[in-house]
Amino acid sequence: MNEIQNWLQQLDQTTQEWLSQLDDDATEAELTWQAFPDGHSIGALLVHIAEVEAYWLHHIACGEPYQDLEGEVLHAEIDQFGIKWPTPPPHPLSFYKSLLVTIRERTKTLIGALDNPRHTALRGEREFTLAWLMTHVIVHEAYHGGQAVLLQLQQRNATR
Repeated sequence: MNEIQNWLQQLDQTTQEWLSQLDDDATEAELTWQAFPDGHSIGALLVHIAEVEAYWLHHIACGEPYQDLEGEVLHAEIDQFGIKWPTPPPHPLSFYKSLLVTIRERTKTLIGALDNPRHTALRGEREFTLAWLMTHVIVHEAYHGGQAVLLQLQQRNATR
């Protein structure tokens, strides 16, 4: 297995680990629940994870035009440091999983087609290596995926 395939496998393993901890029977109310006004929700986190993967790996790494995800745009409205997360549209977990799968399949196609693990890409004037881009997306996803799992536990305990 080459470096690029190894990074893609790590990304898949990261996703499987946290996603398997979310209950498939999560309700739309649970997926849009925010512990406090403008706080994170599971649905917003899942859309954000998909958008960040598409932005950094499809757009920056591979030069694909950046497209909003099926009209479910949350990225532009998020202020992570000011903690302002919009309420996502109510959808079942299967919708969000499908979004993640669609983006991941595109990632595997685009990144898998790269033949140089030393590939670099520009964002403005700044150059990024493929290693940095893949690591950034893996760490970002693990961070927010863990938040999604914790939010589900927190929401269920808050409504008991």
